[in-house]
Amino acid sequence: MTFVSLILGVPTSFSVEGDGDAAHMVLVPVAYCEVTDRLDQVESRLSDMQATLPRLDITSFHEFSFTILIVSLSDDAPTFETQDRTYARPYLPDACRPLIMPIVAACLRVLVAHVRPRVIYRVTKSRNPPEKALRKDVLLTQTLEQEGYVVIETGTDLWGRRFWVLRRELTV
Repeated sequence: MTFVSLILGVPTSFSVEGDGDAAHMVLVPVAYCEVTDRLDQVESRLSDMQATLPRLDITSFHEFSFTILIVSLSDDAPTFETQDRTYARPYLPDACRPLIMPIVAACLRVLVAHVRPRVIYRVTKSRNPPEKALRKDVLLTQTLEQEGYVVIETGTDLWGRRFWVLRRELTV
């Protein structure tokens, strides 16, 4: 199984798809395998959540997440997704790996401009992630700050995952 990169850089245009009122997403094809007829996509998602964020008295927010989605175009293998770089690695050619996080950041910008959420929640996939693994979270936090958001809370949830809550600054 040999996947070939479909991208040379970060795309300049994106299409936001709605999943009802519950979520908005951007899908970016990044690699293809002719032998297995599988397509790899980066899926970035902004989901409307109705839950309580402890200590903040916030009951409505959007959660941002991203995943690598591997789709069989011939429907002869199940579609699967992963947030784990170890599992994604065999499906991502060397040429496109360094572009994944810049693509995710660009998708985040597009989603935020389209949905305009007041509060965004992000959480790591892993429990107790090492500092090196948090580089992508630093990038995404900086991206949101550039889009007018400020961190109002960060910490570790009950499952040992790091989280960030950001609120959009009001403009005059």
